[in-house]
Amino acid sequence: MAGKRVLAAGKFDLLHLGHLAYLEQARELAGENGELIVVVALDKTIERDRGVPPVFPQEQRRKIIEALKIVDRAVLGFDTEDHTEIVAHLRPDIIALGYDQQVDMTALENRLKRLGLHTQIVRLQRIEADGLCSSTLIRRRIIQFYADNNCEHRSSDQ
Repeated sequence: MAGKRVLAAGKFDLLHLGHLAYLEQARELAGENGELIVVVALDKTIERDRGVPPVFPQEQRRKIIEALKIVDRAVLGFDTEDHTEIVAHLRPDIIALGYDQQVDMTALENRLKRLGLHTQIVRLQRIEADGLCSSTLIRRRIIQFYADNNCEHRSSDQ
């Protein structure tokens, strides 16, 4: 598969090896001369989904993702609940869905067809990666670390 435009998307708050495994698989789908575009969720989207804001602001998360060698371009998501709007704007050949991304694939395929897009949707495999592969697990580990070590919060800004 040479020369495909592949779209991957996510929150990418607390970047970890699971994110890298996802993006590496998406990059492979793009092929040698292809393009991997990553959509990074807006802060308000994360807050709406999780009920709390992300650790890192959206522009910092976007810059971190775009700095990865395997990523050609990182963009912020649109301020809408209809995620197909950005797909229509970017017009990828393939949408790479992570193994754990909750998406109604049939509804998405139908919506893309109504938009006149012939975008293939590929569900990527779960790849075991060493270390912590979940933002939730990383947050829990940090909290537990400070609790176990009786550490008080000390700001380096003071």
